[in-house]
Amino acid sequence: MSTDLLISKPVNKEYDLEQKIEVEIKMREGSARLLAAARHRAQSLEAARALLTSNERMSAYMAELQRRKKESSNKPSLPVSAARVSLSDLRIPLMWRDSDHFKNRGDYRRFAVFCLARVGTEIHDTALLCPVDRALTDVTFPDVLIFNNVPAEFEVTLEIYSHILQEDLSIASTPRRIKRSIHSSISRTVGKRLAASLRDELNSGEIGPHFELMASARLTLDDTDDNIHTHDLILNNLENKNHSLPLFGHFCCRLAAQPECVTKEACSGSIILDGQTCWARIQRFTLQAWDSRKLADEEQSPFSILPINRETLIQRSKSSSRELRISNTIEGSEKMTTIRLETADEAQKWLRQLVAHAKDHLRWRHAAETIQDVPSIESARNSFISNKRQGSLYDETPLIESVETDYAATRPTVHEIFGLTPSTSLSSCSSTSSPPSLRSRSLSTSGARKSGSATLRSHWPFSNKNHD
Repeated sequence: MSTDLLISKPVNKEYDLEQKIEVEIKMREGSARLLAAARHRAQSLEAARALLTSNERMSAYMAELQRRKKESSNKPSLPVSAARVSLSDLRIPLMWRDSDHFKNRGDYRRFAVFCLARVGTEIHDTALLCPVDRALTDVTFPDVLIFNNVPAEFEVTLEIYSHILQEDLSIASTPRRIKRSIHSSISRTVGKRLAASLRDELNSGEIGPHFELMASARLTLDDTDDNIHTHDLILNNLENKNHSLPLFGHFCCRLAAQPECVTKEACSGSIILDGQTCWARIQRFTLQAWDSRKLADEEQSPFSILPINRETLIQRSKSSSRELRISNTIEGSEKMTTIRLETADEAQKWLRQLVAHAKDHLRWRHAAETIQDVPSIESARNSFISNKRQGSLYDETPLIESVETDYAATRPTVHEIFGLTPSTSLSSCSSTSSPPSLRSRSLSTSGARKSGSATLRSHWPFSNKNHD
């Protein structure tokens, strides 16, 4: 009977995978029809994004299906601890030239941008941001992407896709009209480069917008934290440089992982703890005990909490097959706790769960030591609806920061250095205005820095996590 169960389990998994492939095939067909029938730019872009996402999911499902069919189905699979992983606060700075952003001239390009995040066969896409042009210093996505049943050895792959909006140029409304009016609107050098890109687009024969992979990144358990950190991007070299999104080479995000045993109990039941009968539960890397099950169901405070972590020693008692010994080192001294079960089988079950719980603590490392917050799907949706675009990274970031607290309260910001009011952004400065020079303002603040004898450090958000 047990052999039949082991064989049928992979078959059910393969059936579920085939069902997912069928769903994505239908989604792909629907997106292709919508793309062919679309008459507005927003419809075409959304359909192209949905089509690309469906293609990526279908490819991932088919590759996983082939991998499972090659593996032997007779091998019993051991239970592996899983977690919920969230990717949020995704922010990608852009690198425009000074004349492009501050003076609003030069680079005419506009883009439509979205991201794909994948863990194994689970792939999520972000919202489509359009248009992204020289007025924006960074691309901010409000999405909170949730991944379920993620093993400790997970790898999150983030991919940034963009499409250049040729028809968004102010000199014309369609590529063909742009091509006819190049000679009278822009310089000869830029015109040749633009005409070549438009000719490729007109002769490609592709239906609808084509999104290209701009950059990618890989994140693991080591990158998880409750705070936002900066990570490196691997930029993709395109043949047509004019289609490349001006990426800075870094991005900011919050990647959090929460093991399932934090919110779900691994085992519960009646035990005898140091001679006292109680109701116990293994959860959140602890063994919690209450006087009765009713108190546990009411979420009352337990009278005993034993840590179950990588340092915990768990073994069966030599004197009785129904007893287990749990040893912890607390404040330099060893504390031994004995629990007694009704039968030897119960003792074996609790021993197995306690040992697995301790191994999970070792496997999840810092994510088990400090519990990270992973929002639920409902709260993630509410965050997506209510979240508004943040301000510019240029406007929000102080140029310098002091380690000392007395100077931190009076450190100059971008607005103070350039003589701007809080309601004025850097992009609103005209070229004819003559604010005090950066050198004079730096000299005026040097006295405060010298008197505080504080060590200054860079405060740009593009520094690596290790430098925070």
